[in-house]
Amino acid sequence: MADVEKTDIFDKVLVLVHKLYNKVNTMFGEDGNFRRRPVLWSFLVLSCFLVLLLLNILTPFVSDDYVYLYVYGETQPVESLGDIIQSQVNHYFLWGGRSVVHFVAQVLLILPSYMSDILNASVYMGYVFLIYYHIKGKGEGSISLFLIVNMAIWFFQPVFGDTILWVTGSANYLWGTFFILLLLLPFRLYDGSHLSPIKQLVASVGLFILGVIAGWSNENTSGGMILIIILFLLYYRSKAWKAPVWSYVGLLGSIIGFAIMILAPGNFERAGEAGSLSLFILGYRLFNCTLTFFYHAGPFILVSLIVTILYYHFPKEEDGDRKREKLKLSFIYSIAGVAAVYAMVLSPSFPRRALFGVVTYLVIGAGILLYNTDFKYRLLQQVRSTIIMVGSVCLLFTVYMATKEIKTYRNIVQERKSVIEQVKKEGGDSCEFERFHGGQYIHGEDPFAEESMSRYYGIRIKLK
Repeated sequence: MADVEKTDIFDKVLVLVHKLYNKVNTMFGEDGNFRRRPVLWSFLVLSCFLVLLLLNILTPFVSDDYVYLYVYGETQPVESLGDIIQSQVNHYFLWGGRSVVHFVAQVLLILPSYMSDILNASVYMGYVFLIYYHIKGKGEGSISLFLIVNMAIWFFQPVFGDTILWVTGSANYLWGTFFILLLLLPFRLYDGSHLSPIKQLVASVGLFILGVIAGWSNENTSGGMILIIILFLLYYRSKAWKAPVWSYVGLLGSIIGFAIMILAPGNFERAGEAGSLSLFILGYRLFNCTLTFFYHAGPFILVSLIVTILYYHFPKEEDGDRKREKLKLSFIYSIAGVAAVYAMVLSPSFPRRALFGVVTYLVIGAGILLYNTDFKYRLLQQVRSTIIMVGSVCLLFTVYMATKEIKTYRNIVQERKSVIEQVKKEGGDSCEFERFHGGQYIHGEDPFAEESMSRYYGIRIKLK
C-alpha cells in the first residue's frame, strides 16, 4: 500500500511538472494566447522595474560616491549645476576624460535619493529594451526574448552591483552603455530605405550630438561602438545599400567624443605614474586580458557557442543568403565585444566591471542568433521552456540573496553613523571600522575611501 501511495505521489509530481511546462510553453511560445500578451508584458516589465527600484533604494553610498559629492579636487560640496561643471573641468585635467558619465554621477548624487533611484531603475529598463531591439531589429515581439535578456544580464554580468546599482558605477557603465546602444540602434534598424532631406538633416544633427555623448562615455565600450559603426557601413556595402548621411555624421560625432575622452590631460598624468609600456608589460597585459575574459565571461562564451550551433542547424530562414545575413549581424557585435576586451591592453588594470560593455555586445550577438532560431521543433521548445522555468526560479532566489547582501552593508553603514555621532559627542577625532570588501551585488570600499569618507562625516575615518 505504501508503494502505491509513493507511486501516486511521484506520478502527481510528474503531472504537475508537465502541466507547468505546458503552461510556460503556451505563455512564452510564438503560438501563445495573444489576448493575454499585453497583461504578461505589463507584469514582466513592472516586475523587473520594481525589483531594480528596490535594489537601488537599498544600496547606500559607497567608495567613489563620497568623492563625487564634492567638487573634484576641492573641498566644496556639489550643490548646483555650476559646481558639477567646475568639478568635471577639474576631473578632466587631474584624473580622466569620462566627463559625460561622471557628470551624470554627480547629478544623481545631489538629487533626492528617491529621484535618483527611479531614474537609475528606468535607465536599466531602457538598457534592457535597447538590447531587446538590437536583437530583434524590426522583427515581431517576443516575451521569451525579453525575459531571457533580463536573465542574461542578471546571471552573466560579472559584477551586477558595481555596474548597475552603485551610483558612480551605474553612471559609468549602465548609463554610458545606454547612450552607446541608443546611438547604435538606427544603424541596426536601417534597411536601405531613404529619408527626406529634412528628416535626413534632423537625424544627422541628433546623431552627431548623441555620437559625441556616446563616444565620450567609456573607453573600451565606446571604442567597440566605433568599430560596430564601421562594420555596419561595410555590411550596408555588402548588401548594395547606400549608407545614409546620418551614418557618417554619427560616426564623426562618436570619433570626436572618443578623442576628447582619450586625450584628457588627466589620462596622461595617470599614464605617467604607471610607467612605460615595454614589450614584457604588453605581453603580460595581453595574457591578463585573455585570462579576465575567459575567467569571468567564460560561461557566456560557452552559451554563445551553443546558440551559434543551434542556429546553424535550426534557422528560421533556410535560404543561405538570409542565414549568412543573420550571422553577419551577430558577428558585428561579437567582434566588437572581443575587441573591447583587448582594448584594455592600454590600461594598467582590468577590473571586472570593465567587462560590462563586452558582455552587453556578446548578449546582443548571441541573442540575434537565438531570436532567429526556429522553435517549431519540439526539442527546442522544451529547451526554451526549461531555461525559462529553471532560470526564473534561480532569479527569484538570487534576487533574495542580492537583497540580503545589500542590506548587510546598509546595516553596517547605519551602525557606523551611530558610532560616529557618539564619538563626536564625546569629543573624539577619529573612528576605526572594519573595511567592507563588497560582493557580487554591492561595491566594496576602495583603499582611498578613508579620505573621502572622513571629509563627508567630518571626522577621521580609519578602515582596517
